[in-house]
Amino acid sequence: MKRIITMTIALISAAVAQAQEQTSILADTLALDGSAVVAQKVLVKMETDKVTYKVEDDIDAKTSTVLDMLRKVPMVSVDAQDNITVNGSSSFQVYVDGMPNQMLSANPSQILKMMPATVVKHIEVITNPGAKYDAEGVGGVINLITGLQKEEGKALTEGQYGSITLQGSTKGYGGGVFYSMQKGKWAFSLTGNASNTYVNGAESLIERTQKLPDGDFVTTTSGIADVQTPFYNGSFNLSYEIDSLNLITVGAGYTGTNLLTDSDFQIEMKSPLLEYAYGGTILSKTMVNGITANVDYQHSWASKPERSLVVSYQFSGSPTDTDIESIFDGDLMPDRMTDRFTNSASHIVQTDFSTPLGSKAGHVLNAGAKFTARHNSSGQDSNMYDFYNNIGALYAEYSGKFGPVDMKVGARYEHTWQNVTYDQTPEMNFNLGYGNLVPNASLQYNISMVQNIGLSYNMRISRPGITYLNPFVDNISDPSAISYGNPDLIPETGHNISLTYNYFSPKWILNMSLRQGFVRNGMSAYSFYDNDHMMNTTYGNIVNSSTTGLNAFVMWIPGQKTRVILNGSTNYTDIRSEELDQKNSGWTYNALLGVQQTLPWDLRLSANAIASGRTVTLQGWSSGMLVGTLGLTKTFLDDRLGVSLSGISHLTGGRGLKVESMSETKEFVSRTVTSIPIRMISMNLTFSFGKQDKVSIKKTRKTIEADTQLDAKSMTESIGTVMQM
Repeated sequence: MKRIITMTIALISAAVAQAQEQTSILADTLALDGSAVVAQKVLVKMETDKVTYKVEDDIDAKTSTVLDMLRKVPMVSVDAQDNITVNGSSSFQVYVDGMPNQMLSANPSQILKMMPATVVKHIEVITNPGAKYDAEGVGGVINLITGLQKEEGKALTEGQYGSITLQGSTKGYGGGVFYSMQKGKWAFSLTGNASNTYVNGAESLIERTQKLPDGDFVTTTSGIADVQTPFYNGSFNLSYEIDSLNLITVGAGYTGTNLLTDSDFQIEMKSPLLEYAYGGTILSKTMVNGITANVDYQHSWASKPERSLVVSYQFSGSPTDTDIESIFDGDLMPDRMTDRFTNSASHIVQTDFSTPLGSKAGHVLNAGAKFTARHNSSGQDSNMYDFYNNIGALYAEYSGKFGPVDMKVGARYEHTWQNVTYDQTPEMNFNLGYGNLVPNASLQYNISMVQNIGLSYNMRISRPGITYLNPFVDNISDPSAISYGNPDLIPETGHNISLTYNYFSPKWILNMSLRQGFVRNGMSAYSFYDNDHMMNTTYGNIVNSSTTGLNAFVMWIPGQKTRVILNGSTNYTDIRSEELDQKNSGWTYNALLGVQQTLPWDLRLSANAIASGRTVTLQGWSSGMLVGTLGLTKTFLDDRLGVSLSGISHLTGGRGLKVESMSETKEFVSRTVTSIPIRMISMNLTFSFGKQDKVSIKKTRKTIEADTQLDAKSMTESIGTVMQM
């Protein structure tokens, strides 16, 4: 049932985000007095290892969410379940103004679909993170630059800006406020969002067959679930420019979400020797909280303004509490109840130094040091599990420009000290220490002003997080199966090579990236049966995998009122496990095809189709899907008031969106089918006041680049090696 609920929530998120989707253009055109002169607003800046999408110049940002905007960003894919991939990988980090957000990294789609796009100025997608970034995450980094980041060289101004957003749909409601003010050397901003999403009648079916010498043992679980997900988010930022050479910034944020489920289930078990059935209800409540606070100080040199020293501190925490109650019909099974929690608290201190080299522009040296002290804890009732993870890092990176060639080369060394303790079983306590040297290099050749080509290499690692390590046995979420972590996991290592080509013109924008990735000692989930006919799911360093992929982003602008966009990827994955004596391979794809047409009275009509193919796993596969959205948007009062009406529906038969997965080994076959009623109509209202370009919270040139520990996704999972039950 836990996996059913997880799939349900993912599809609920898809329903809300897709209904709000208003696909826009990457280059807006502006006719001047009806003449033939047209000025292009280039909304995308493409480099070999980074793509920047200028959200502030996209008019759809006034009525969209950050997740909506991500669907239009090259190198990023968002499927119908709101699963985000960067450069073909679901293992990536999320930053806000260069600082990591623990909640965003743990569950980006759920939060970004609630966040209004008006609070974001640019979206940077860093596909080849340099040495200054932590080694964690194979796909790259999504960096959300807020609309409050002051551009270098611009004078401070005074003013205020704000916006109010209201959203209602057949599956939920929500709203948000944003306010910022600049006065002299001081500037601050406040952001708040709240919503409640719900879906009723999600149906599921799980069929598990254990292969035995004297006959198969078959377990069939059917269920129907109602789910609610209240969400809250708020943040505060402040900057003070002491003088022209010294700057201090502070910030704090809170994110909270509740997951409330009410699921009725029926379980049937059959074998040659017995046959029985029972049913019941599962009531579940999960409260997830995220807290962040940071302070940064920057000093510059008057004799060399490009030189800077930044000292940063950040605290982040994410306490989570889960209550699950299983109530069984009749007297065949006793009722079960559990109250468990997890928490991750981090203290990070970092210093960064940057200086130009020589008298010629374009040559820069960056160097720095960082220390992270993190305490992960988990437990059920009085059974405590503590995971202390300290990481020290040093890095150096050189960037140079030689005519049409741009070069970057660097290295980062990270040393990890781990200490794991168990409250009730101290004999299981252990300490572990290891080091990783992580190199990176990239070359970009600028063929002309409108096209470039580049080659890059990077090595990345993924450390196991508390979900993977925690040995706590969950026998409540699914009455017919158990799951638990593995404290003996070690980090996995991945190598990535990519070749990128970029081209842009008044009618065409093109980004293509061919990549090859290798992962050894990959962490992955796997399932097996025990002697009590109970399905067990745990994790191990059991996978060697490789993936060859192609990302393609194409924008065609046939006229001033029509835009066509294609953002998609295709991958061939080969997965092998000697420990399980299994292998699998196959193709998968994910694509968004959108058309936007400007109608009379400046009405904007958008139509989108999102398709994904079958995903290959080591023990089986998961089916693809086809979803369509339709939207109509109109702005009033000089674009201060935006109104949008949109809808979503699956484009296949049946009552709901059908998702199927299959796993098979020598000892069992498992099939899961879920049907979610995602059809929905949504309306969005946004009103803004003031001028955003008059308010600029100045940011330090560098800030904490923290690692995000692997928790729910690993490198190997990101290329299709997660095993489904």
